[in-house]
Amino acid sequence: MIPVYAVFVAVGFLALLTWVFLALTAGSVAGKESLDPEQRYGPRGRYLVAGLLGFGLGGMSASFGGWGGTALVAAIGGAALMVGGASFLGVDEETDEDSA
Repeated sequence: MIPVYAVFVAVGFLALLTWVFLALTAGSVAGKESLDPEQRYGPRGRYLVAGLLGFGLGGMSASFGGWGGTALVAAIGGAALMVGGASFLGVDEETDEDSA
């Protein structure tokens, strides 16, 4: 299962780097605001990227730690923790009162 977790880590890491690059580009280059992944994909996209990375990291850590059969549980727990962190630390939705 370690190669499966490694694929999730690689895909999640590349997705995270892409997310950060697009957000930085959208925030700093005039006329590129449409590239902002938070506007395009919203919280669901953020949770997906965090879940992919958390699943891979949790599963790979547990596998290398010798947990054996419980590595899948650790992978699911890692995904849940990363999604929770992404929801807690993510960008807050702007309201009309904030922009006034």
